[in-house]
Amino acid sequence: MSDEPQSSGGSVVIEMAELAPAADGRGRGEAPDVDGEATTPAPPPSLHRDRSDLPWTTSTAMSREERDEEFDRDMLHRAIADTGRWAYGTISVEAWVLDQNTGKLIRPKRAFWFDPVAVRGQQDNEALMRLVDPSREGFVSPDPLAPGVGLAGALWSELSDRTLFPAHGRRGHRRHNRTLSFGNVVADATGERHVAWREVEPISLDPDQPFNLRLKMAVQAGIGLAAGVKFDFRGQQGLVVYMARGTTDVEKLKSETNEQYLLSAAEVIGSIVCLRGARRRCLAERRAEREAAVRRVRHKMVAVIRLGGSFLKKSLETSEPVDVTAKPKPSLDEAGAKRSRGQRVWSFLVRRSKVLPAKWRGANNEPPPPFSTRESLWTFLGCFLTLVALLTFSEAIERTNQDYSLVLGPFGALMTLQYSLTAAPASQPRNAILGQAVSISIALLLNYTRTLSVVVKRSLGTALSIMLMARLGVTHPPAGAAALIYTGGGYDWVHMGISLAGNVVAILFAVVINDLNVKRQYPTSWGFGYWRKHVFNCNAGESKKN
Repeated sequence: MSDEPQSSGGSVVIEMAELAPAADGRGRGEAPDVDGEATTPAPPPSLHRDRSDLPWTTSTAMSREERDEEFDRDMLHRAIADTGRWAYGTISVEAWVLDQNTGKLIRPKRAFWFDPVAVRGQQDNEALMRLVDPSREGFVSPDPLAPGVGLAGALWSELSDRTLFPAHGRRGHRRHNRTLSFGNVVADATGERHVAWREVEPISLDPDQPFNLRLKMAVQAGIGLAAGVKFDFRGQQGLVVYMARGTTDVEKLKSETNEQYLLSAAEVIGSIVCLRGARRRCLAERRAEREAAVRRVRHKMVAVIRLGGSFLKKSLETSEPVDVTAKPKPSLDEAGAKRSRGQRVWSFLVRRSKVLPAKWRGANNEPPPPFSTRESLWTFLGCFLTLVALLTFSEAIERTNQDYSLVLGPFGALMTLQYSLTAAPASQPRNAILGQAVSISIALLLNYTRTLSVVVKRSLGTALSIMLMARLGVTHPPAGAAALIYTGGGYDWVHMGISLAGNVVAILFAVVINDLNVKRQYPTSWGFGYWRKHVFNCNAGESKKN
């Protein structure tokens, strides 16, 4: 799917301008609403289209299915436009839907709103116009995104894989609960949910982030902050992305009223996305029933004409009356609920196997660009100096006690992260320290077991370490290597202390060497404040209340 606008009478209209303008706490003025009524002079013709010109209201040549689809698109973008209009600081809102067949995020047509007031004030911003004006040369279309690619893909990957919105339905539908997420919707210890805003520029500069032109254009267009709210409504998953300028007051963005509005609006948008398909299926079923009734009447009329009145009399005498009290046939959902567990598992495996070939072909993304010669030499210098310090540290320990030294295997991977993937989350100090502590602790505890073979012990220790790091949000590849080494035996808790000290030394060198380069920033976050903010402060607040 793409956001190419519908053309009417040979003219192409900017899709963004069909949506309602924003008027929020920043003092943006009123402009034509989504229904076409204006309280101030209308925007220029190139940025405005009256609702009476919408194809589904004027075109008689469109088929019924096309009119239904256009009605659904208009219903969706009106909800998105109203969301952006009343949310504080938001200059753009878009919705992305997960395609179950390809595993990619797709933005439905017209599921996008950009503040027309902001556009009118930045007509000379080439990047902005390439995002919002499909008629402009070099327009960057919103192509389907694999998870982790582009702004929406990056926000999607950060969100928890658990659903956020409860869906109440008939028997056979499970109940989804809002759960703790370490992504853009978080819940503190009291269960209160918050929308976490991310800076867009660091995402675009992340070396782990595949190149995405639309993400680069968003940064150049002045979009500095973004937040994603995931929805999962009756199995239809997707993401609502809110965007704001980098100069917006973050405290007001995070105000309780604004956050609750954004979360509630995401629920409404998610329900409309789910409603669209259900509504079209309902209309198709009703049309099929009407067409079947028309065919039956037509056939009877033809038979009457051919066979005469005697046949009509006999047909009336033998026709069975319609039983209006008869129970309808069970729906597909009710029928699916009655299937055995084995049939449901087999059906799931068949559906997923159809997606695999499409995923194996890749997401058609360009590989990241190579480092310049200067940056490569800086990486060499950082790795060399840090390893000299670590080896000197190891030799000093070995001279003191020959039974102990620094386990050097994981530090080669650590150098790669700190000097080649500086902005990657796995390279940050929190991940390095806590990831190593978790992995080595699990490995040493498993060494106390006597019944497990070496193969099982090393495999189990490494797998448990990686799983727990991912669950705690402290994934660190060198820690996985450390778990594999330590489960081999011959190490104790003193080795763990030495390894953690070595990580501290490596972090101190990386902080100094990377930050001497104007193009690098290390760390991007220390991350240790997360526990203080979401655990200790929350507990302190509860004790004060008590």
